[in-house]
Amino acid sequence: MSRLSLVATLVGLGGCTALSHGFFNPQGPVAGHERDLFVTVSIVLLFVAGPVLLLTPLFAWHYRLSNRGDAYRPKWNFSWWVEGLIWIPPAGIVIGLAVLLWHWTQIDDPYRRLPGAAPVEVQAIALDWKWVFVYPDLGVASVDRLTIPAGRPVHIKLTSGTVMQSMLIPQLAGQIYAMGGMTTELNIQAHRPGRFRG
Repeated sequence: MSRLSLVATLVGLGGCTALSHGFFNPQGPVAGHERDLFVTVSIVLLFVAGPVLLLTPLFAWHYRLSNRGDAYRPKWNFSWWVEGLIWIPPAGIVIGLAVLLWHWTQIDDPYRRLPGAAPVEVQAIALDWKWVFVYPDLGVASVDRLTIPAGRPVHIKLTSGTVMQSMLIPQLAGQIYAMGGMTTELNIQAHRPGRFRG
């Protein structure tokens, strides 16, 4: 039994390294905002799912067929207290989340320029199984490797030479799509030098 426990523990812990490459380990302001928003929404949603998960077994136990000790009210059909308890907290949570998400989507708009020095301009072209990154101000290009300076904003214009594709660098920003004949934009910044998978 102890070997099985050890193997199960090692297998479970093997997935922890994935968190170091994801948005739970942000290396830029955009990914930091996205992580904070995700954590905030998750905590708020615990107030929705938590009571349901906790009260369902309690109600099942209380209203079981063998419970003869409590009052039986076959004519009961309405209570303002119960209606308020059912509708007011979820409505408040939905309104609060709507305001919060609207505010954060304005902050994390991929087209919104980041504050600071003049951004490095990059043109990203998605091709079949590769990306071409062109640095027009520097007169150079690279394939499948986006090289950016740390601490300086980067403005990326994305398009696709083929079908719709997406760019995702989870430690720097969220996923954004590129389509042929169209241009989308993404503004990112890295806090420190490093190698970020995407």
